[in-house]
Amino acid sequence: MQSETAKTRLLVLALMNLSFMALSSNAAAQQSIEDNVRPVGQVCLAGQSCVGSTAGTANTVAPAASTSIAAPAAAVVEEVVEVVAAATEVAAFDVESTYQMSCFACHGTGAAGAPIMGDADAWTERMTKGMDAVMANVVNGLNAMPPKGLCMTCSDDNLQTLVSYMSSQ
Repeated sequence: MQSETAKTRLLVLALMNLSFMALSSNAAAQQSIEDNVRPVGQVCLAGQSCVGSTAGTANTVAPAASTSIAAPAAAVVEEVVEVVAAATEVAAFDVESTYQMSCFACHGTGAAGAPIMGDADAWTERMTKGMDAVMANVVNGLNAMPPKGLCMTCSDDNLQTLVSYMSSQ
């Protein structure tokens, strides 16, 4: 009986210790949560206090040698970010896997009269109309082909890359 009482006391002490540790770390966890959900676009400009700075970090940024370049520099940074985002999107486009996911069902089998990839005669006939006419059919759909060939995440450039890929094989 005495050993069960000792086990119960030990269990109660362990639970109290665990509760104390959980409650004491709550403040740190809350600060971490606030840091994680803070908007990404917060910027500290020269001479202004930084909004949302955490303890132990500087609250202001030292003034720059020339603050007159801050606005044009911000515009340049925004343009660079847009260019990098566009380049990443283009670089991330995988024509072969997109063909397999969106185009192969019809253009690999000839379903509903779709030109088969590698059939030069069928593609030559369509390409005589010009790439603009072919792209209009791709974007809007034609006969059984749905708009964009069901590649709703594809940009017009991606779709043109797919057409070039299928017609050149």
